[in-house]
Amino acid sequence: RRFKTEGFSESARTLLSATWRDGTKKDYSSKFEKFNSWCGERQIDPYSANLNQIADFLAYLFHSGLQYRTIAGYRSMLSAVLPPVQNFPVGQHPNIVRIIKGVFDSRPPKVKILPEWNLELLLLALEKKPFEPMQEVDLKHVTLKTVFLVAITTFRRCSDLQSLRIDDKSMRVQSKGITFVRHGLAKQDRQKHFGEKLFVPSFPEKTLIDPKRALSVYLDKTKNFRGKLSESERIKLFLGINEPHKPVSTATISSWIVQAIRIAYNDDDNMEVNAHSTRAIAPSWALYKGASLKSILDSADWAVESTFAKFYLRDFDATKVLE
Repeated sequence: RRFKTEGFSESARTLLSATWRDGTKKDYSSKFEKFNSWCGERQIDPYSANLNQIADFLAYLFHSGLQYRTIAGYRSMLSAVLPPVQNFPVGQHPNIVRIIKGVFDSRPPKVKILPEWNLELLLLALEKKPFEPMQEVDLKHVTLKTVFLVAITTFRRCSDLQSLRIDDKSMRVQSKGITFVRHGLAKQDRQKHFGEKLFVPSFPEKTLIDPKRALSVYLDKTKNFRGKLSESERIKLFLGINEPHKPVSTATISSWIVQAIRIAYNDDDNMEVNAHSTRAIAPSWALYKGASLKSILDSADWAVESTFAKFYLRDFDATKVLE
């Protein structure tokens, strides 16, 4: 609607809209619904809200208890969908910038120093019941174990895992591990950086937590019902645990990782844990154990060291506290 108002043709609008990834579109849509609801209660046209009204909405979000990064996300959404104000994109107007700074100063983001859970404890749990012996346990626990091992050894997002396929053009099994071609654009992909492969290593000396072995068992467990799916469905790596075993969403993979962690902690529902924490804890542990920083950045597909250091690095000097 904004692009149309600014006079762009339909074909140009399509390309302009394509610069937003599916995840961004979904996120912006959800955030705009909340903005639209807020405007409706105040009889404001959401597409022509003025600067004061936008400021009031951001203040409303703050007093609702939302954190800085969430409110900053709303600012980005408003800047993308609303027309400029006083020749400034909404999110870059000096007063809106000051409001966001006020949110930051009043409610700074929480910095996590300690890991949210103990990776060694998780790995020990995966070597025992209900995850072993893998050839004999049910599909649920084989799936949870496989997804967790792939996540912690590749350092990748759940969306990356969800995109993986097992056809000949997408998966290559080698002695040192399994290489996957990621289908679709990853969150960090851009014009000069895309098409990074995902490598799942093999640890033959650690059989019970070898991700290559886990994938092999998982593929064997899912072989029978893959034949009942369509060609586009059966080639997806991760399928639903229950019938009809359709390819799963990113959210499902995320929930599987959380389930694996909670089972290792004896189903502790009070744990504050999310699947994305694997992207912080596994690389931090690898660095703690002596892996080179370059190998970590390459595996996680981080372009610069500062991304890892600022957002993901955890201090393992105090892991005893969690044991």
